[in-house]
Amino acid sequence: MAIFGSKEPKIRVIKQGKGKRVLDFSEFMDKDMKQRIRKGVAEFMDQVAIFEYFYMDQRISEGWVLTKGGRNDDDRFKVTWQVGGETIVGTYDDGEFTVTERLKSKKKKVR
Repeated sequence: MAIFGSKEPKIRVIKQGKGKRVLDFSEFMDKDMKQRIRKGVAEFMDQVAIFEYFYMDQRISEGWVLTKGGRNDDDRFKVTWQVGGETIVGTYDDGEFTVTERLKSKKKKVR
């Protein structure tokens, strides 16, 4: 993607446990956004950029199917995905500027 220069940024997993992981998007942020966050004056549109443009767009490009949430729902910063036989909930943490993904359910295999 041209806006990121010669290399596309990567989502960094900063914590992972049983059925849950926390993702960091600092590699996606420009210098100005990082400064606003450090100063504690992040704007609403910074939050929107991190969740909708960095996180959601990345997951959609990977083939994840949005089934609930996002900008047209009650909670703009919480989404439910269908990924193969799994249902995953992604939630934005505006205090940490991270997204937590949690496995909600897994489709049982029929023998």
